[in-house]
Amino acid sequence: MRSLKIPRFDQRLQDGREHRRLAHAVTVYVQVFCEDLGWHGVRPAIAHLQDPATDRQIRIGLIHALNSMVIDPFLLTYSSRPTEKETPYVVAAWRLWWERAEPTVRPLSREERAELEARFHALCQMSQNELLEELDYLDPDTVRFYAEKLLGDATLQERFVASLALRRLVRQPLRLDVPPHAPDAVLEEVIHNWSEHYRIYRSRYEPSLAARLAYILTDTQYAHMVWRLATFQFGRSATKTREPVATKIWNAVVVSAPLMLMSELVIYFIAIPAGIIAAVKRNTLIDRSISLVLFLLYSIPSFVAAMLLLLFFCYGDYLKWFPMIGLHSPGAEHFSWPRYLLDYLWHAFLPVMCLALFSLAGLAMYARTSMLEVISQDYIRTARAKGLSEFKVIFKHALRNALIPILTLFSNFLPALLGGSVLVEYIFGIHGMGRLSWESIEQKDYPTLMALIYIDAIIVLLSILLTDILYVLVDPRITFSARGEEQ
Repeated sequence: MRSLKIPRFDQRLQDGREHRRLAHAVTVYVQVFCEDLGWHGVRPAIAHLQDPATDRQIRIGLIHALNSMVIDPFLLTYSSRPTEKETPYVVAAWRLWWERAEPTVRPLSREERAELEARFHALCQMSQNELLEELDYLDPDTVRFYAEKLLGDATLQERFVASLALRRLVRQPLRLDVPPHAPDAVLEEVIHNWSEHYRIYRSRYEPSLAARLAYILTDTQYAHMVWRLATFQFGRSATKTREPVATKIWNAVVVSAPLMLMSELVIYFIAIPAGIIAAVKRNTLIDRSISLVLFLLYSIPSFVAAMLLLLFFCYGDYLKWFPMIGLHSPGAEHFSWPRYLLDYLWHAFLPVMCLALFSLAGLAMYARTSMLEVISQDYIRTARAKGLSEFKVIFKHALRNALIPILTLFSNFLPALLGGSVLVEYIFGIHGMGRLSWESIEQKDYPTLMALIYIDAIIVLLSILLTDILYVLVDPRITFSARGEEQ
């Protein structure tokens, strides 16, 4: 107890009035100790738990300690991208439950099995979103069918669907904790479950000699943190699905990255020419018209633009040219690739426009200002005096120098697009990085939220690095090579 370094332990132990608070403090400190100890304490805990000579109350305490040392002892479902490596662990967990539950589950008639086979085949063909929605309507009396599917000879996709179905139908398949005055039968069941957990994951708890020697350097809190950050292992989500955070973020990145890329292309391919034209045609009707449009676009937030575009082009009150939500039509996975691409671009047009409008207006104004400053320089007057065409003066002499301050803004656009995508993705029903960030905040999914912040920081750093590289391409005076020592 003294090794836990509880404040004023001896004084509180001698004062009877402090015993209740001291007991609570001991419980909290022991729980923190077990959490810090992690899976290193599982092997001795299991050994004492399996020892018949161990006192009953000590066994109950060991069970509480194991629950603090191990998070999710059994793998009950596959990740969203199932692999064969997960199969032995998922099957072993459900087999342990089925050995006890099978006698209590009613058998199925031939007609019921035929009907369930047809429905199960349909479930295996659904997308994951459709599958998760359909699983809410499963009948609890069909649990035998899905258990036999999972434990029998089945494909990976069939096992994936069967594990999700069982997880929905069976709320607590394996008991892993006990109350202080639990019956002996319940206590023995929990001890057996933890023993089976140790058997399934024995290679983790009994490493080889070489692995133990490697742990001296690698098995530290800092080493684990660095390795997980470097390999994007962020643990599991704090939501009920307990889905791996890396998988959730990757699924969102696949959705958001093309939208961000298209938005950047729209911004630069429209904003820079518009700014150049406005600067070259300064104080003309063209300049005033472009500036007016840019100021209007700059004043409209992306979520307001999204709502206006939905109203005028999606709802059908005025026009119905574009779909309202999502990035694909129903059944798009069966389209040919040209039709699939066109369908995607059709759905992505309005979200991309909303993401690009605000930054487009700002960049165009910066381009106009930068070009006006450059074309007033003496070397531009010299180029015109030499008789060069206006096209060569602008695009050969002026543009490269005008691009330098514009490139500086590139490092700000990617983070800004990520922030602006939150409302745009929510309005258009797109499950990307922005919507994932919003849902993580709402659901208090701290592992996912911290991972998103980490990835946002990486994106900012990469955008700054890319900006520095682009400087070299635009300005010949900038180089990464050494110039030698000064004479």
